[in-house]
Amino acid sequence: MAVMVHSRGAGWNPELYQATIDKAIPDRTNPPAGLLAHVATPAGEGEWQVVDVWESEEAFRAFLEKIVIPAAMELGAPPFDSTVFEVYNYLIP
Repeated sequence: MAVMVHSRGAGWNPELYQATIDKAIPDRTNPPAGLLAHVATPAGEGEWQVVDVWESEEAFRAFLEKIVIPAAMELGAPPFDSTVFEVYNYLIP
């Protein structure tokens, strides 16, 4: 079942997000297995948010634990929280 993941963290900015995503997905033409959509935006002063749609929560968790968290830790990034929601419907043209 597809899931939407909303991740949000204080102490993040565009530069830190970009450095993290560059480490996590160095080749944007080869996204991680199971990723359907990815959107990142500022979320207020000193905060950042990411909304993803994944084919499954398992695919998201595997990418998070094996790739994203190690990349963020290597950069000294602050922690972030992720909330997973079951997707009722999505359209990606």
